[in-house]
Amino acid sequence: MSKYAWAKKIICAGLALSCCLWIDIAQASPVEAEGASPNAVCPDKSTAIQQPELLIAAKRNGSLKDWQIGASERQLLPGAPVQKRTLTILHVNDVHGSVDPGIDPKIDKKSKVGGLAWLATLIKQVRAQDPKATLLLNGGDLAEGSMLSYMSRGVGYCKALHNLKFDAVALGNHDFAWGQEALANMLQALDSPVLAANIQYLYSGMPLKGSQPYRLVEVEGIKVGIIGLDTPDIKHFIAQHKLNDLVFRKSAKTVKYYLPIMREAGADLVVVLSHIGYENDLKLANKVPGIDLIVGGHSHTVLPEGQMVGKTLVTQAGFAAKYLGEIKLNLEGQPGHWRLVEAKSKLIPVICDQIKPDPEVEKILKPYRQETDRIGNQIVAQTTEEVLFAHREAAKLNQIHADSILEAARTQTATQKGFDSPGKEKPLFGICNSRSLRGSLPAGKVTYRDVYSALPFTEENYVTMKVTGQMVLDEIEDDLRDKATELAVPCNLQYSYDPKRPEGNRVVEISWGNGQKLDPKAEYVIVSNETMSRKAAFKNAKDKRVLGPVQPLFFEAIKKSSPLSNNADARVKRL
Repeated sequence: MSKYAWAKKIICAGLALSCCLWIDIAQASPVEAEGASPNAVCPDKSTAIQQPELLIAAKRNGSLKDWQIGASERQLLPGAPVQKRTLTILHVNDVHGSVDPGIDPKIDKKSKVGGLAWLATLIKQVRAQDPKATLLLNGGDLAEGSMLSYMSRGVGYCKALHNLKFDAVALGNHDFAWGQEALANMLQALDSPVLAANIQYLYSGMPLKGSQPYRLVEVEGIKVGIIGLDTPDIKHFIAQHKLNDLVFRKSAKTVKYYLPIMREAGADLVVVLSHIGYENDLKLANKVPGIDLIVGGHSHTVLPEGQMVGKTLVTQAGFAAKYLGEIKLNLEGQPGHWRLVEAKSKLIPVICDQIKPDPEVEKILKPYRQETDRIGNQIVAQTTEEVLFAHREAAKLNQIHADSILEAARTQTATQKGFDSPGKEKPLFGICNSRSLRGSLPAGKVTYRDVYSALPFTEENYVTMKVTGQMVLDEIEDDLRDKATELAVPCNLQYSYDPKRPEGNRVVEISWGNGQKLDPKAEYVIVSNETMSRKAAFKNAKDKRVLGPVQPLFFEAIKKSSPLSNNADARVKRL
């Protein structure tokens, strides 16, 4: 690096540090961030530049509001007439570029479910019941996940999302899958308020281009403050070069910084629009009092009635546009003094036999569909029945994916330097992330689009690495926790588990090959998908080698297996 480049970095870091000096107010800045020096991070100034001055003044004159008191604990003005209001918050999350309806027998055994145009119809129907008192929120992971989205790197899909008129959108880890330039194009097409309070540029401290940390929305005289969060653990999912110059701050510290700012600016209700996952949403609600509502994403959790944590309601609406979340908030009080009396949450399934697709959304998607159809409509396989995927089971499609990367890794490594000792250096077995699969295959003819939708992640690779048996066991146990969102799907490895046993000790038996016991102390060369290889259990793995993308291997395995049946084997046994 040239001396001029170094000088530029030093100057930028100095400016960022000086920017941070003025924030010593009611709460400290959330400076702890993934991959960042605390001195290099400061609150952005896009929407909060005046609010810290308000807090300083309020602190000096003793009028600082207690931001830890939520709307349900608010005191009303004595003797003043009591008014009543009902607000509706509609929400979706992790739509992942869902265009076409899919199969989900858990929701409906006869009808397909999901699909953006069908979701759009449902949103417009529900919003029309009380349009002036309804907000629509999106919990992130917008576009990556379908062939149509991939062809335009999310732009076409985001143009269709724009038609739904979101009041706030959070970002998810998958929104960075195609890089920051592609994300900027997506957000321009989306043209909706994007909230990313914990994402900043490293040296300037400014918010991600096209985003702001929070916004205040007035609905029927009630001010709703909305903060957006992405997962601070994003390096687990996205390659570092796609995150250059960005920092992702810790969730609780970020909310603790912005919550008093919004309260002092007049927020009657505070909503965290979160893409940190259900388990972390629960932790956030416990750590930070004063949050009224957390609208979540990332973990694809289906919460039919939400979950109360103290005074905070936590909600989430599955994934792939299969549900529309609806929250009813009943308030009473006077302007500036509203109390939350009741919060009710429910999920409305998007059942396609009961809903007509929205013609406006279909019109927007039409040119992108036509481009996709030329490839997507090609028949590539046959099935004798629906062939299913799962996130908490080793379903048939998950097994095909796992077996395909093991076969490919053995073939490649057999001819590579350092892998010329069969049985020692070629991978003996493997495990991969069940969440790589996102769709099932229909009965009968299977198109290229069907297979793409089943495993839509073009950026995911497979790797070999040398690990201990204990690392493998630790990863499997982590995925067997009650609140885990995935399962370790094995190849040439078998295990049984008892969900009634304590967490961390649920694996009953585990062996590889033809019944050879897994030795916790022994070292093994294994294969895995790259996302799983980044997890904490494999932090100290040796000799990691990226071999290539997983998607072409899955496509080829589907073709070779045709005709397919839904005959998953018992490599994972639940006792």
